[in-house]
Amino acid sequence: MSELSSPLLQQTQDQVESGLVPENRQNYTKIVVAGMHLALDKGPNGLMASLAKSRDPVADAAKGAVSLMVIMRKQAHGIMPMKAAVPAALTLMLKGLDFIDRSKIAPVGQPELVRATHIFADFLFARFGITKAGLANAAVKVHAITRDPQAMAAINLKAGFTRHPDAATPTPLPPGPGGLINGPAAAGG
Repeated sequence: MSELSSPLLQQTQDQVESGLVPENRQNYTKIVVAGMHLALDKGPNGLMASLAKSRDPVADAAKGAVSLMVIMRKQAHGIMPMKAAVPAALTLMLKGLDFIDRSKIAPVGQPELVRATHIFADFLFARFGITKAGLANAAVKVHAITRDPQAMAAINLKAGFTRHPDAATPTPLPPGPGGLINGPAAAGG
């Protein structure tokens, strides 16, 4: 990815990219490149052009990045993996903030980055129908499950962290080729 002019924004982009697993990096790069083509569009739909005229360019950079990702995801007919799409949208937001800072539309420092990140997350959740009340409800349920020893035992069993008390203990095979299931001893020879 190209370097950002702000060390703060570049450090944030580096952190986003360091969290990518190799399977998602290629998709991430494709989404960022496609998103930048859309963002740099000179027409009325171009994100960068709209930021120059914005009353709140920091908020619009965050919302615009999410909107670009959602549009591209719809055009991809749902085959865009979210594990790559969300970090790519965050990088698109950082590129928008860098544009705002370089173009002297508004100064972008730590407070603006924090504000943009909060707006980004809230807008992303809203676009996917996740409400703050729903998140709070899920947190309460998870907290209740972690306090219930029977529920935690069931989760640990299902995840394979513990064995069922009635499970058979595996019997070790004797060493050597005769202990192989389909080895010479099993074939009679």
